[in-house]
Amino acid sequence: MSRNTLQKEIISNIVKGMMTHPSPDEVYNEVHKNYPSIGRATVYRVLNKLADKGEIKKVSIPDSADRFDFRTDDHIHMRCRCCNKVFDADFEGSKELLTHIDEMLSRNNIGTQGFESQGAHISFYGICEDCRNSQQQ
Repeated sequence: MSRNTLQKEIISNIVKGMMTHPSPDEVYNEVHKNYPSIGRATVYRVLNKLADKGEIKKVSIPDSADRFDFRTDDHIHMRCRCCNKVFDADFEGSKELLTHIDEMLSRNNIGTQGFESQGAHISFYGICEDCRNSQQQ
């Protein structure tokens, strides 16, 4: 196995094992614990390549570092404005909502402007329960 393939496998497994939405720095810190020879630039490069190939999902966060998600299906995210944690918003009807929006785009001839929907990323922001509780104390 080549060095690049091994690094890709290590980084992919770490993102998938974290079960969160880690930033590149968080992934690097986890990688560095057991593989100190893998540099930060390599981690960043591999994360972006994995996302480009659809093996993980890149979640762009305004005014913050991108996050990476082990889930590659279209789904909705929530971000806490205090701690910057990103959560999946899995609620009844969320998949149907994304499908409905995609169908509305198609029905309203958005495609005539040369745009073809290939997926969606919807994100809500607010304050998570942990941060609300700590603010109240």
